[in-house]
Amino acid sequence: MATFIVMMIVIITIFADQGFASFGFPFQVFGVSIDKRLFGIIIATIVLCAVMAYDDLKGAPAYLKLFFQILSALVLIFTGIGLIYLNNPFGNTIYLNTIKYAFQISSQTYHFVLFADLFFIFWVLTLTNATNFIDGLDGLSATLNLISVAIIGALSYSIGQNSTALMCAVLVGAIVGFLPFNLPFSKRGAKMFLGDTGAMFLGLMLAVLTVITGGKLVTVSLVFGLAIIDALYVVFRRIAAGKNPFTSPDQSHIHHRFLRAGLSKGATLIIISSFSLLFGLAGLMVQGRLKMYLLAILVVLVLAMFVILDRKKAKLI
Repeated sequence: MATFIVMMIVIITIFADQGFASFGFPFQVFGVSIDKRLFGIIIATIVLCAVMAYDDLKGAPAYLKLFFQILSALVLIFTGIGLIYLNNPFGNTIYLNTIKYAFQISSQTYHFVLFADLFFIFWVLTLTNATNFIDGLDGLSATLNLISVAIIGALSYSIGQNSTALMCAVLVGAIVGFLPFNLPFSKRGAKMFLGDTGAMFLGLMLAVLTVITGGKLVTVSLVFGLAIIDALYVVFRRIAAGKNPFTSPDQSHIHHRFLRAGLSKGATLIIISSFSLLFGLAGLMVQGRLKMYLLAILVVLVLAMFVILDRKKAKLI
């Protein structure tokens, strides 16, 4: 997190005149020119990571973490990040800005766009928690985020979104620098861990990048779909059992299922990462309905994987 923020501030300071960090929303803070969206990203990151750092050190209640996840999403919304429509390859575009409310803070007029803003908050909550849930295996969360951000960066660069591509490159560099210390291949295992701070930061950035690139939700879902489906499955399973979905840890995540089936940590990491990379690359090569069909295939395969691993567990028992 610190590496990303420092590098973005350096880029803003040194290369501001060249527009390397501009998303089309000029803004000034204490006389310093900065893109409004980028300002929101930095503030939201600091707010969320400060609370998660406290949680890693002292422990914080689930409701407090959820509150600051929502607050971070609201910061991003107020600084211009969000979706007003979703592309629908099977029919008409789905518009999310049909209901909106205007309100004023000082001399600035803001709009709460009901469906668009609620959808973005849901997207932030989904990716931050999915990233955190999948962090139960050394290297897995960081690797999946690396694949996702690299694909978004390549896609952004190919369509001329240079500022987004640059942000992705900075984030990829930060993850690559951390990842060798987080992998489970040595005898002693990982030397460094993401914790809630690192995992939530990566999830937040992934949510932001999918939106500012024009809503590449399906592309990212193909890479991170396994983690998202796993997170939703676990949340609903805990709710059905009458447990708090965020404070009731168990051994039901996908990586736990692989480990119970007899695979090593390294093998589990390679299988899940390869699976995600394959679908991510496939998502880059297809468009429209084919991408949705790929997503449907992914969902079926993941659910089938759950069933197979559960049966394998039963045989071992």
